[in-house]
Amino acid sequence: MRKNLMKPKKRKVLTTAQRAERKAKRAIEKEARIQQQLEDLLKGIGWSSDQILARYFDVSRARIWIWSKTGKLPKPHKHGEATTRWKNDEVRKAEEENFLGEAL
Repeated sequence: MRKNLMKPKKRKVLTTAQRAERKAKRAIEKEARIQQQLEDLLKGIGWSSDQILARYFDVSRARIWIWSKTGKLPKPHKHGEATTRWKNDEVRKAEEENFLGEAL
């Protein structure tokens, strides 16, 4: 092989301020994604994870699974070996039947 193809890439060295700025930017982007997922849940569009549902209902992730097993929430759908999601329109329907109905 030619020597110029074997040169190691130089890593860009970031200052502490640049690292902090990058970390803050990522945190803002993550919060924006979570807010969008919560809006989708309110509209009944798409799918949600147990983390999003826990944040929406302001409970623990374990509580989401307990509610799913007891029938307060619909059964989740497996989307892969390690991916489980709830359909947002089913969650909204269950919320109206099981949670909002008690307040009326």
